[in-house]
Amino acid sequence: MKANRLKRKSFKKTILAATVVIGGSTLLFQGLIQVVTAAEFKKTDMIPTSYANYTASSSKAAQKSLSAGYKKANYTVKAIDSQKPTSKDMTKEAAAEIGAQALWEIFGQSLEGQVIEMGYQKPIDSLPRSKWYADVHINDKLSYYFAVDSVTGEIFCISSKRWFDEKVPDFDEELNNNPQEYVAEAKKLAEKYNVVHSPVKSVEYQAQSNGPNNDPVMGIQIMGENGEIANMYLSRKDKALIEITYNSEMKYTQEHGTKLMQEHPALKTNQK
Repeated sequence: MKANRLKRKSFKKTILAATVVIGGSTLLFQGLIQVVTAAEFKKTDMIPTSYANYTASSSKAAQKSLSAGYKKANYTVKAIDSQKPTSKDMTKEAAAEIGAQALWEIFGQSLEGQVIEMGYQKPIDSLPRSKWYADVHINDKLSYYFAVDSVTGEIFCISSKRWFDEKVPDFDEELNNNPQEYVAEAKKLAEKYNVVHSPVKSVEYQAQSNGPNNDPVMGIQIMGENGEIANMYLSRKDKALIEITYNSEMKYTQEHGTKLMQEHPALKTNQK
């Protein structure tokens, strides 16, 4: 069940990125979700892992030094019922530690005494590189997620999940017309965490979403001087950083999103 939930969550992120690809700054639209979901989930074949575009900067990102003050936590690593890794893949324990370090650096979260549930996914169309992905529950609630390349340890995505009872509007028109404060905050955070592994070239507001658990988000795209791109999601409640999707995943997601648009031309019309 958890593996299936994560797959659905990953697909939702793909759809959001696909919306960004075609220039949308609005919410996900139902036509895109319905049409593409039907097509995407009929595909079951896996594809070979590709590292043709893997760069030296990506390797450095996976091997960066520990953040100041970090101390390896005493956590437990458990396996999610998922696909099986191969001999070339790192262990789930090694992948878990990469994620634990990233959670400490970005969200200030220690995993002392916690459980990291690790699953494995072979290459798929939208991400032709195998990965380890993880759920971390704090106080019995799904609180963090991360995914790393199963061979290189490069981080694909990291996110936090907060829980609110009060429902909020899906779209904030005023914020849509004046997103500058969020754009400036995203730039500051991108530079702080070296999100694109180079000086930031541009920062662009992309979209809004209500997000899970009534924590609405704004999507902002970061472009580096080295050509890397990343998506960052800030909470519309308080500008808190909710998620980073790094270039290592974004480049494939955008390519796949463009392909989906080409395969389903009606989706472009639906977004207008």
